[in-house]
Amino acid sequence: MIKEVREQLNQLASVFNTISKFLEGKIVGNNERQTLLVSYFDISMEHAQSIHLLMQNEFYGSAVTLLRPFYETYFRGLWMLKFANDKEIKGIYNNTFHFSSMGNKIKALDSIYTGTDFFEKLKTNIWNTLCDYNHSGILQLSRRWKKDELVPNYKDAEIIEAIEGTKIILLLFAYVVFTEHHFEAEAKRINELILNINT
Repeated sequence: MIKEVREQLNQLASVFNTISKFLEGKIVGNNERQTLLVSYFDISMEHAQSIHLLMQNEFYGSAVTLLRPFYETYFRGLWMLKFANDKEIKGIYNNTFHFSSMGNKIKALDSIYTGTDFFEKLKTNIWNTLCDYNHSGILQLSRRWKKDELVPNYKDAEIIEAIEGTKIILLLFAYVVFTEHHFEAEAKRINELILNINT
């Protein structure tokens, strides 16, 4: 494992630990919507920790397979928070609500959360790749070979990009959770980490 990958993994672990520390002793989920939000966030935290563990052990194929559910959980949590009506909230709870494709929800997310085309660009740039990895498509299959040898063959830049994306989305999701619960000091600190992510 090259130094840059190890450094990115250390940063992801640090982000996870910081968020966990900020959550200690906090009362969350004060209503049905908040409870769903923190449930989605907890799933994302677990996915991030699993991605970290798999990457650390160089199980890159399994790690990148988790990227799509990691991102999708984030998108669903944000959409639920601002767009689901009370009937849909009940439907999510009792497993009668069916999420349609996130494609037609991405612009709505941008309109509320970013005021830009951040989510739309994110989906355009990565979604097909994430789906390919998730469904063992040709991108995933082609990374099982190094010339004529059957060994994982992921480029360092791809691994770093996957870790960086996980780190950023985790911070963005944490910011929403802390803001929604009015934990202003923690939200401010998370925002500072987001702004300084590449410094």
